[in-house]
Amino acid sequence: MITKQFLKSSLIYSIVGALPYASGFLLLIWFTAYLTPAQFGINVLYISLMYFIQIISTFGLDASASLMYIDYRDDKLRLNEFMGTILSGLVGIGVITFVVFSFGGFRLFSASIIGKDLLELVPFGIITILSGIMNGIFKTYSTVLIYQQRPERFLFLNISNFIITIGASLAILFAFPFTLYGPVIGRFIAIAFTAVLSMVFLLKEYGFKGNRNFIKPIFIFAFPILIYGLLTWVVSYIDRFIIVRFMSDPTQVAIFDFGVKIVLGIELLLIGLVNAVNPKVFNIWKEKSLNESTVEINRYYNGMTALFLLMIPLFVIFAPILIPIVIHKEVYYKAFEFLAILAAGYLMRIWFYMYLAPLLYFKKTKALPRIFAISAIIDVILGIFLIKYFGLIGAVWTNFLIKPVQALLLYLECRKIYTFKINPWKIFYTPIIFILTVLLSETFAPPHLKFQIELLQLFVAAGLVYFAYRKELWPMLMKFTGR
Repeated sequence: MITKQFLKSSLIYSIVGALPYASGFLLLIWFTAYLTPAQFGINVLYISLMYFIQIISTFGLDASASLMYIDYRDDKLRLNEFMGTILSGLVGIGVITFVVFSFGGFRLFSASIIGKDLLELVPFGIITILSGIMNGIFKTYSTVLIYQQRPERFLFLNISNFIITIGASLAILFAFPFTLYGPVIGRFIAIAFTAVLSMVFLLKEYGFKGNRNFIKPIFIFAFPILIYGLLTWVVSYIDRFIIVRFMSDPTQVAIFDFGVKIVLGIELLLIGLVNAVNPKVFNIWKEKSLNESTVEINRYYNGMTALFLLMIPLFVIFAPILIPIVIHKEVYYKAFEFLAILAAGYLMRIWFYMYLAPLLYFKKTKALPRIFAISAIIDVILGIFLIKYFGLIGAVWTNFLIKPVQALLLYLECRKIYTFKINPWKIFYTPIIFILTVLLSETFAPPHLKFQIELLQLFVAAGLVYFAYRKELWPMLMKFTGR
């Protein structure tokens, strides 16, 4: 049953989930003004490295703490021992990670992945290592709060992180313009504050006393999560390092990352819709004991497809008009050239989440590391080849092409346990026609007709939505608004 408290909590978690994107996008205004494009690109590499270290230092314990929490929440003593073991593990693995990366690991990573000394161990590397470790502690506790159903504390911690990130980054950036002190130290201050608070809350609630008997089950559960996290990082971030390795210019990283950050808002909206739809779909499967799709379930995905068919071309038209109002360095406007291709790829993410849902519901998640391993290998091979021979547009095509690959791999696993009965025109053919329109028009149309081409893309999208969904647009709207 959907209660007022459920809606309140869901709203908080959805809004807070967008805060990292919001802070990153807001800071773009000043980072693009007070950093050189090369410094902006190097900062992107430090952020990407921070997430890599976060994944290693948490070792899957963040997921273990939240998902295994349910198993012990009714036994206070065992819950305390379990959480104490998790906390001890986070501290122990964090110390090991710091030592390994500080004494050789950082330089090995930089030399093997980047191939040149663009990243400095002192001071920015050390700060980034600490940021990754401490961010793992903060994110672990944030996830536990979701399963504890404590949205108010979750909101407090994440809002604090957001405000301090903005405030500290800008204060230091204004004091030391055209250096990396602002972005690197600013985010460290915010992460350190919330990590220390998280540690205090965890120690106060559960203590630090662990139990060796928990180590094996935690490891068995956490290790696949670690592998999955590393593979996901490869798919999400390795392109930045491939760009700088083969193009030898961090400015190109800045341009590409700028474009990716702009379109990332589309996926955050999609994730928000998926988080709203999945509980309804799971409830239908449970109540009716289904392992196949129904008309009711299909309408949710039809609705998302129709919405994004209209939203993506509108976004591509208005982003280049609105963004120059606040970001004035024209070098970043080069990202506008490939916004349409990056954005169109998110239509295929609907397929990804549609195929992912049954695997999650029927607990067939062991397939995910295998899927992402294949995806990561393909992503790296594509990235190296396309970026080496075609430059920045090669990175754009890599970002685009990996999306149908992931969707296909998920489908091949999902069909083993679930039967899809869908209208292919609404789910597949309609978005494919739009995507082909985007790819052909962006590739072959002359640059001076770019705005007219984007209007054509919007016209095609509107026509497809009308002809494919005209009989159910109103019912779908009622579904999403809960009326």
